[in-house]
Amino acid sequence: MEHAGHRERLRKRYAENGFSGFAEHEILELLLTFAIPRINTNPQAHRLIDRFGSLTGVLEANQKELEAVEGIGPQASTLLTMMLPLLREYEQKKLLPRVRFGNYADLAAYCRTLYLGVCREEFYVLSLDADLHLLAAKRIAEGTPTEVSALPRQVLEELLRNHAACAVISHNHPSGSLMPSQEDVEITLAIQSVLAGVGIRLYDHVLIAGNREYSFTRHHMMDWGSPEEREESELPEAAERPQRKLTGRNEKRKR
Repeated sequence: MEHAGHRERLRKRYAENGFSGFAEHEILELLLTFAIPRINTNPQAHRLIDRFGSLTGVLEANQKELEAVEGIGPQASTLLTMMLPLLREYEQKKLLPRVRFGNYADLAAYCRTLYLGVCREEFYVLSLDADLHLLAAKRIAEGTPTEVSALPRQVLEELLRNHAACAVISHNHPSGSLMPSQEDVEITLAIQSVLAGVGIRLYDHVLIAGNREYSFTRHHMMDWGSPEEREESELPEAAERPQRKLTGRNEKRKR
């Protein structure tokens, strides 16, 4: 059908370039395709612009005003009036305090959320700034129910992309075993060595099995140059303990 082809062309343009190159009535036309099925939405879009003067005017109108325009029913008016409140929610949420791992309990709790309902092993990289704020959490590998493979290069690339000062890596054991394998230990030490070479501290490797967790740092499985360095990298157990800020973490470790 001709109308179906036109709708598809609008959606393809958006998928390729966003709203770049769209006229105001075309933006409305595309939005209306999600509320008005099967028919050409171009006339309704033009009527809205004619009635309210601009895309801004349309989005600021209330449902009653919108439904006074021919061809605009409750579904279309609801969709259009959702746009600005949705944008406000987005902006407000951006202003909320960022996740900060000031203690081990917070870190473990966050890592557990990554694997809720996951039935295969997955490997995550948590990029952190110097104050332990989470910059990004990225799954870089997924495997089978019993194994997953991640390369030190993949971890490094993700951290450099996010301009991280330090990092946590994490993976899960859907089998329920909380003990790391020899391969887990070897890859952790390899990643730690690679990151140390560019001045990024690997804070911990957190293994999750169900609602339990295993910390490589707390079990002395990391390759620290001295007891003092290990002590600096061990997060307090709970929130009531003093929160530690990283200092001088971007310097390469002396060996």
